This record gives sequence, structure tokens and C-alpha cells, in this order.
Amino acid sequence: MAQILFWVGYTCNEYPKNVLFILKFIIMKARFRKEEYTALGDFILPSFERDQAAIVALFPKFNEAFLNAFTTKLAFVKKLEDSVVKKDEQKKITASLYEIAAELGDKLTIMNGYMEDAGFTTSIISALKKDLHDHNIEGAILKLEGLEQFVTSNQTELEAEGMPSDFARTLDDYKAKLETKNGLQNQYMNSLKELTEKNSAHYDELYGFISKIAKKGKLVFKGSVIKDEYTIRKTIRRMRAARVKKDESGTS
Repeated sequence: MAQILFWVGYTCNEYPKNVLFILKFIIMKARFRKEEYTALGDFILPSFERDQAAIVALFPKFNEAFLNAFTTKLAFVKKLEDSVVKKDEQKKITASLYEIAAELGDKLTIMNGYMEDAGFTTSIISALKKDLHDHNIEGAILKLEGLEQFVTSNQTELEAEGMPSDFARTLDDYKAKLETKNGLQNQYMNSLKELTEKNSAHYDELYGFISKIAKKGKLVFKGSVIKDEYTIRKTIRRMRAARVKKDESGTS
């Protein structure tokens, strides 16, 4: 962000608050994808339904007609998504991908011991395990290639510490599995991205409802813990955490 601010003519000690706010908003918006609008809608809808009477008391336009328009638009966009992607199938792919990553992580923990005993640095193992833990599959695949080359180059020393002779092939097998599952995952994401681009107006209308609800909810519940449910940034964080948990368990 500092570099961007320098481009617009400000030094580190001269950032006007309004410039910082605008940049933070732009950055947050860029990270929040249209593909996530329906999930965000599902998250904020129960809060709005529960609190509608309190909101309507101050903002009458947020009545049943508004709620019906919001739920109708949310259902419409979700139907669009269902027409091009098989969400249950995608969730199974994601769960399988994370399961493979977890299995590989366990094997890398043992491999770490062989490398330590042989006197080698284990930084490559640590970096690879971090990528797997963070679900950075592309990064993990690249590091697997490097680890496989390292194992092949130091086969004699590592086997002397107990490493199976076919461990390099085992790593290659895991790399192939990750590439296959990740490729299927990317196909799903690309199809959804294409859908959002073709139907951008509908997604923008849906987000319009969400942002209006969030804005009024924060005003009504200022000073209350309920305000967090209408703070989009915090709701996105909870939404993504819940999605990762579901993906890892394979539940719908």
C-alpha cells in the first residue's frame, strides 16, 4: 500500500485518513470475489431476518418487500451457479485434495527426521508443509519437485538413515495426485468465474442488497456485539473459515 501512496504523491508521514480508507476499501474489495457473493448472502440473511423488526423501526424501507426482493435475487443467482457447477462434486474434490495434502504432510514429518539425522537442513520440508497447511497447492507442487530432486541427489545418505529406497517415487505419485485434483478444482473455479463475468449485473444487484443491509445493521446495532454480524469484513472471515472447515470434512 505504501508504494501506491507514493505514486499518488504522499510520503509515509502524509497519508490523509480519507486516502487510507479508500485504499483499504479498494484492497478489501479486490480480495472479495463475486463468486463469494451468494455465500455472503447466505451468511447475512439469517441475521437480517432475526433483526428485521429492529431495523425497520428506524429504516422503514427494509420491510417485507425488501426482504422478498433480496431473497429472490439471492435464489436467482444461486440457481445460475447451480446451472454450471456441481457443488457437491466440487466439495468432494476439495475434501479429497486436502486429504491427500494431509497424508503427504505426515510422510514429510518422517522425512524430516531422515534429513536431520543425515545432517541436512530441513527448510525445504518446513516450507512445503506450510504450503500444504495453507492449502497453497500450486506452491506445494513446485516445492515437491525440488524435494524430489534433493532426495534423488542424496539417496545414499538418506537411505542410510532409514528412508525407503522408493521415497522419490512416492513423492512423484503425490505430486501427480495433487496436480490432478488441483486441476479439477481450477476447472470449477474457472467455470464459476466465467459465470460471474457473464452475469455481472445480477451479482452487483445482489451485493447491493447485502451492502445496504450491512450498512443499516451496523447503524442500528452500534455498540453491540451484533454489529459484527453486519461488518462485511468480519463476516467474510467467518464465512471463509466455515467453508474451509466444510471442505476439509467433505460435508455439504
